[in-house]
Amino acid sequence: MMLKTFGPQKEKKAVILVVNACSSRDFTDNIVGVCFVGQDVTSQKVVMDNFIRIQGDYRSIVQSPNPLIPPIFASDESACCSEWNAAMEKLTGWTRDEVLGKMLVGEIFGGCCRLKGQDAVTKFTIVLHSAIDGQDIEKFPFAFFDKQGKYVEALLTANKRTDADGRITGSFCFLQIASSELLQALEVQRQQERKCFARLKELAYIRQEIKNPLYGMMFTRKLLEETDLSDDQKQFVETSAVCERQMQRVIDDMDLESLEDG
Repeated sequence: MMLKTFGPQKEKKAVILVVNACSSRDFTDNIVGVCFVGQDVTSQKVVMDNFIRIQGDYRSIVQSPNPLIPPIFASDESACCSEWNAAMEKLTGWTRDEVLGKMLVGEIFGGCCRLKGQDAVTKFTIVLHSAIDGQDIEKFPFAFFDKQGKYVEALLTANKRTDADGRITGSFCFLQIASSELLQALEVQRQQERKCFARLKELAYIRQEIKNPLYGMMFTRKLLEETDLSDDQKQFVETSAVCERQMQRVIDDMDLESLEDG
């Protein structure tokens, strides 16, 4: 997302944000609002755009220790790793010498850096080969386990790599790591969803536990209505029917908020 700047920030042409939208739900799982959490990636975006347009020697940028340089890896036309910068070494725990020349799919991602299942491997394969074929991919959700087993979540941007004549020679891939604030917001959202689901299960259990004996009472009353009852007994049966209907309405209208309020 690109935002126009005003006031003291007007000297900046624009601010570029990576934005995540989380739905806010109530205890009945109904959506009641939307929360937007943004991360300023203006500096990194400028570096990546300039890097993609470079013609000629790119190695000085790839291996730069500048903290603005994002994690970068590259492949040749065969999807073998041809670049692995310092930021990737820090992020994954695997050094450049350990991964250069290996297949990005299977040996590195799927081997050194484990992925969550075959589906993740297939999706990464499609993204990588799409970039090699000339189709740029932006902000693809990508996650893997680093050398220490820590789960890393990122956004993957994959661009074609060309030589001075414009011929595609492979791909460049950039990883955008979510900020701690964004990760925290996503975790809070997941916790809220789990809590909401647990409360709904609790409510469904309470309703079912009340319905079972209620249905038994209704069945017994209907059997009694078919027998020869005195006037007083008929009055008792009618009173029972009224109570059953009241209990049924309570069950139908029941929610956890009303239970918590007593």
